[in-house]
Amino acid sequence: MHTERYPHKVAAVYQDGAAAEAAAMALEAANLERVSVVRLAPGDSAVDLAIEPETVGARGTLVKDTAVGAAAGAAAGAVTGGAAALATPALFISAPVVGPLVVLGYGAMIGSAAGAIRGLRLRETVLASLVKDALNAGYHCIIVHAADEQAQRRAQSVVDATVTEVTAHS
Repeated sequence: MHTERYPHKVAAVYQDGAAAEAAAMALEAANLERVSVVRLAPGDSAVDLAIEPETVGARGTLVKDTAVGAAAGAAAGAVTGGAAALATPALFISAPVVGPLVVLGYGAMIGSAAGAIRGLRLRETVLASLVKDALNAGYHCIIVHAADEQAQRRAQSVVDATVTEVTAHS
């Protein structure tokens, strides 16, 4: 199974289905390469999947960022522990095994928290909230997933020509 990751998104909100359909047709007529267009109507059930089709990729990114943060935090903890051992050796003499492990553990914990925060992709959460709120209010939405920034800009220009309500991109 082959999947593609589309990190750039454009979302547009339309008053009714006819305006959303006209926008979808304009995007199709523009022959944009490396984009995926998803049309959402009020009551659609697969909204989360439409906003983030690569859930496995997103989960993998979160796990990777958390692990990298933990490793960086443990390294920083080792450096801090070494400096603390030189400055105050009494702390490590009284607990030669537990003391360094505590410092490494705190560093890894802080680093993994920082990595997880980075991996959460908060901008996409804002985009998802915008789309879900619009659908709950009875509006129709178009989400364009673009493979790169250039494709996103081309899709944005087509959407800008069709939208009269709210446009957002991430």
